[in-house]
This record gives sequence, C-alpha cells and structure tokens, in this order.
Amino acid sequence: MTTQDNMATAASSGPYEAAEFEGPGNGPEKPSIFHYIWRVFWTNRLIVGAIIIAAVAIALVLTLLATPQYTSTARIQINRIEANVSDVEGVEPAGDGLNYDEFYRTQYALLESEALAERVARKLNLPADEAFIDAFNIPDDGEIRSGNQRLAMERTSLLLLELISIEPVVGSSLADVSFTSPSPELSRRIASTWISEFVAASMERRFAATDDARRFLEQQLAELRSRLEDSERSFVTYSSQSGIVSLSNSEATTGNDRTLKASDLASMNDALNSARADRIAAESALQAGVQQQGNTVANTLRAKRAELAAQKANLLTQFEPGYPRVEALTNEIAELDRSIADALGTGQADLRRNLMQAQQREQALQAQVEGLRSIYNDEQRATVQYNILKRDVDTNRELYNSLLQRYKEIGVAGAAASNVQLVDPPRIPREPSSPNLPLNLALGFLLGIGVSGAVLFAREEMDRSVRDPQDVRQKLNIALLGVIPKTDAEDPLDELADAKSAISEAYLSAGVLLDMSTSEGFPKTLMLTSTVPSEGKTSSSYALAHRLARSGRKTILVDLDLRNPSVAKRLGVPNERGVVEFLTGQDALGTLIQRDVGPNFDILSVGAIPPNPGQLIAGPRIGELLTQLRSAYDFVVIDAPPVLGIADAPVLGSQVEGIVYIIEANRAGVRQLSSAIERMRSMGGRILGGILTKVDERNSEYGYGSEYGYGYGYGYGQSSDNEKL
Repeated sequence: MTTQDNMATAASSGPYEAAEFEGPGNGPEKPSIFHYIWRVFWTNRLIVGAIIIAAVAIALVLTLLATPQYTSTARIQINRIEANVSDVEGVEPAGDGLNYDEFYRTQYALLESEALAERVARKLNLPADEAFIDAFNIPDDGEIRSGNQRLAMERTSLLLLELISIEPVVGSSLADVSFTSPSPELSRRIASTWISEFVAASMERRFAATDDARRFLEQQLAELRSRLEDSERSFVTYSSQSGIVSLSNSEATTGNDRTLKASDLASMNDALNSARADRIAAESALQAGVQQQGNTVANTLRAKRAELAAQKANLLTQFEPGYPRVEALTNEIAELDRSIADALGTGQADLRRNLMQAQQREQALQAQVEGLRSIYNDEQRATVQYNILKRDVDTNRELYNSLLQRYKEIGVAGAAASNVQLVDPPRIPREPSSPNLPLNLALGFLLGIGVSGAVLFAREEMDRSVRDPQDVRQKLNIALLGVIPKTDAEDPLDELADAKSAISEAYLSAGVLLDMSTSEGFPKTLMLTSTVPSEGKTSSSYALAHRLARSGRKTILVDLDLRNPSVAKRLGVPNERGVVEFLTGQDALGTLIQRDVGPNFDILSVGAIPPNPGQLIAGPRIGELLTQLRSAYDFVVIDAPPVLGIADAPVLGSQVEGIVYIIEANRAGVRQLSSAIERMRSMGGRILGGILTKVDERNSEYGYGSEYGYGYGYGYGQSSDNEKL
C-alpha cells in the first residue's frame, strides 16, 4: 500500500474526522430549504440590503418625479334581457337564448374596442382639444397634431385604450369603467362620453341588425305583390266570363262565398215549400167541409145566435114556450140560422178558390225551381275553377299581408330601451390615484427582495468553489485533514497562541491526522502549498510547525515563497538574509537561520527577493538545503508558493516527504483546484491531504460554520479579510 493510501486510511479513521466532520451515517444531514435560504440571505445581507435600499430609493424618486394621475370611475349595469318598448320581437335572440359568459365577455370586449375609442375621440374632437393636448404634453410635430385626420384619430384612440380600464364586479351584471389622465376634468369627461357612446353604439348595432331582414322582406313583398295582382286579375276575368256573382256569406255550407244563383235557388226553394204547405192546407180544409177560420160573417152570426139562445133558455126557466118574448127569440134564432147557412155556402166557394190558387202558385214555383236548379248545376261545374282561382288569391293576399306586417314590425323592433343603465355617474376625482407613495415603496421593497434573490441565486449557481468539506475527498480525491474556521482577529497568530481557541483546536486535529499519515508518523519534510495566494498557507504552516515545537521536537519553518515571502512579516522577525543567500552561495546555512524564535522553533526566511526565483528553486542547491535541514532538525515545515502560474511548488513537492494542500473555502473553483492538484501529482508530489480554511456560515448547511468549533465551543469570530486565515 502506498503512502497516499496509508494517509487516506488513517485520515478516514481519525477521531476528529469521524466525530466532528462526518457524524452519523454517510455525512452531515442537509438543512431545510428555509434554513438554506436564510443562510444565503444572511451571509449576503450587505448585498441584499444594498439592492433593497437601491430599489426603494428608485421607487421613491420615480414616485416623486411622476406626474399625478386622476382616475374617474363610472359604474354601469349591463342587462341580458332588454326592455322592449315596442312589444315586437326583434331579429336577434335575447334573454335566456344567449350564453351568460359569452354575453358578458362580448360586452366587456366591446367596451374596450378600438371602434368605441375612436367614437369617443371623434365625439370630443380630442386631437384639437387643448385640454387633452396639454394634459398629455402632445408635441406639435407628433402624429396626433401634425398627421392627417384618420391617422390622428387612430393614434388618439390607441392612447385612450391604454388609459381606459374595464373592471367587472364579480358575481353581478355591474362593471366599472375608469379613465385615468393627468387632468381630473378630462378624466370625468372622457369616462362619461365613453359610456354614452357605448350606449349609442349598442343602439346602432341593434338597428343595423335589421337591415338585412328588411331588404329580404322588401324583395319578398315585391314578388308576392306581383303574384297577388296576377291571381286577382285571373280571378276577376274568369268570374266575369262565367257569370258567377259571389255574395259574402260566412255561413256558406261549402266553406266558400255563396253565389247569386245559389242564393236565388235557395230563396225560390223556400217559396216553393211555403206554397206547397198552403196547397196542402187548402185541400184539407175543403175535404173536411169546414169553414176557413178567416170567414168572419159566419163567426159573427154564430156569436149572436149563441147570445139569443142563452136569453131564450133563461126565459124558459120562467115562462112557457108560448110566451111572446120566448116566441120572438125563437123567430130571431131561426132567422140567424138561415143567415149562417147562407154564409157557410159562401165559405165553401172560397175554399175551392183558395185551393186552386195554391195549386197554381205551387206549380209556378216548381217550374222556376227546376229552371234555377239546372242553372245552378252548370254554375257549380264552373265554380270549381272559380274556387281554385279564389283560393290562390286568398293565399297570396294572406302571405303578402303577413310579410307586410312583419316588415312593419322589424322597422320598429329596434325601438327598445338600452340594456345599459348608468348606476354611478363619473365624478371629478379630488385626489390623484397615482402615484401611490406607500404602495410604490412597498413594491420597490418587494422588487428589491426579488432582485436580490435572483442575484444571490445566480451567485450560488455560478459559485463552484468548495462549500462542503466532503468535496475535498469526493471531488478532489484527497484526504480531508482539517477544517479551519474563519476568525475576525486582526492577527490569527495571536489566536493560535491560545491553546483553547477554535483555530488551535482545528490545527491540533489536523496535526493528529498528519501524525498518522505515514508509517513513520509525521513527515520529516512537509510542504504546504495552495492554488492561489492568500488562502491561509502561511498561518497553517506556522500552526503545524508551532504544534510540533510545543511537543518538544526541534522544528524549523522555512519560507520558500521567493516571490511573495510572508513568514518573516507575519511573525515579526527580520528578513535581511535567508534562503536566497544560501541558494546563491553567499552564506552558509547556519548563519542564516533565526534561532530560538520559540522553544524548539527556528525560522529560515527568504531574505532579499531574487530576480530569478524559478531558477533558484530548480537549481541543485535546493536539494542540499533540504538535506542539511533534515539532518539538523526533527521536522522541516516549508511554506511554499502557490501552484497556478509558476513551477516552484511542483518542483519543491517532488523533493519532500509529504504535501499538505491548503484550500480556502468558498473561493477557488473545484475545476481549478483539481487542475492544480493534478499538476502537483504529475511532478511526483505526494499529497497527504488538504486543509480547508476560512470556513464561515456559508458552509453551515453542511454542518460547518458559526456553530462549528473545537475545544467544546470556545467559538470564533468572522472576518472578511482575505489575507487572514
């Protein structure tokens, strides 16, 4: 098994790695999405605050600079069923025959139509209205004022449509029509005209809807009029030729008007029946020998005789028949009997005469009836065609009259009351409807939150730096030796002096893992490098070297970053002579080491910065330097230059026992880190693992951050200084 494998095995089984980094299971539990969002916002609170303040400020400025707008609103009611004042059915369906939603959607679309806007513009002559021009600051050279009339009306109507608002009242047939402009009076005037023109347009559409029907009926009426005239002409001609004279009689049994011949035949037949009855009565009277009831002489004599007979009977009750008065009455009665007999003889002659007259009258009437019946039969045969022509006339006349009546009805069908009623008329607004300062500030605040959220989301998505410490192992394929929290101390070395500080505990954990990284323990020569400068490489070098020195082992910290040395500056020691003087052969190594910087702790600084640092690192003296240091010290810790851009670190890495790669959290991208690590390995460098530095609350979602610490919660602060740990 290689040293790399041994180190990885040791690191993965180290007490701090297992207990503090991974936790139970496969790794630290992911926080909730709300915690993640809050963490992102809180971490970037300055950016969020700046964006929100800028958005609110912009909203405030725009509100103060905006021209006040006044909105005049009218409420109307749109009825589905129209009031029909003419009581005549129109051409179009109405009421329940229309779909509810379709009807109201149509009405709202008509209220916002360009045609209605143009009607309003023409009605008020807005292109020439000075109040309208001043309110909207219409330039003299604009299309509304300088263009032709048609173009001016189009542009004006489009401007009106942008400012009109139709808001239906949910659950009712009401709708609010609002117009907004810089002028209160203009807003009221246009809103009022908008409604009146909508009503007028609705009435015009209703009348226009009957045009096609009227034209169709006019054509049909002309055709029917011609057909009726032709049929009447044929009927009259045939009636004259056939001699048929029609009499209006609603009781005609044939269902048609009675003719003159039929009326004569009926009258003569009635007279014949009466004559026949008289003849039969005369025969009966003559055969019975009784006087007709009409013989007044005989009736008078009978009445007188009955009176005398009564007187005689009264006298006989008192006197004898020979009494003179009785005899006189007897003689008078006898004389009356003779007179009655004479009168009855005269009645028989009258009966015979009456019978003869009745027979003659009956015979004359019978002859006339027979003649009329023959004429009527001939007329009946001619009446068939007569009735056909007459029905044709009646049918054409009925159709013509029906269409004429419908034509007249359609002419007045549009005379219906409008289905639009004004509920609340538009009024002159007293206060501007916009800009609304509180609302705009609230919108600016919300917009700031939205923009800041989008910016943070973009930053999070674009940020491919190491966030999760486990990425060191999973994505960079090196062992995780330690996680170093970020500190707000001015000098991290001061905090490293405190053994109870979080940073000291973190580096202690990293040192323990390095003690198990090789079969012989801590590497004799250990180099620390990073991808780019200022990732905490110098502080990490000092922390590991200082830990070794405190354990009683003689240790030296060597600054081999010949381009940008920082060990002497950070530790506050002189940097007049050092590594450069040895590599150039100017001085012996023993005279260049700064001894007793601390117990068992020496430093070899860079010295004067050379003009050719790459040649010195690649020269033969570097190997001699490391050999002498290994022989003089228990451990040699090297602060090497960063990897990218120069060849110093890969060259040095091939000459040491182990390399610790310093990675600043939330900075370099994974791809950049992988490229640098691969470059080190390609030169034969043995990377023992990586230390993740400057971990802050942005890494809290992975179980690291402000709540993560060593030494049982000694805590640490935060700093934005990239030059610190």
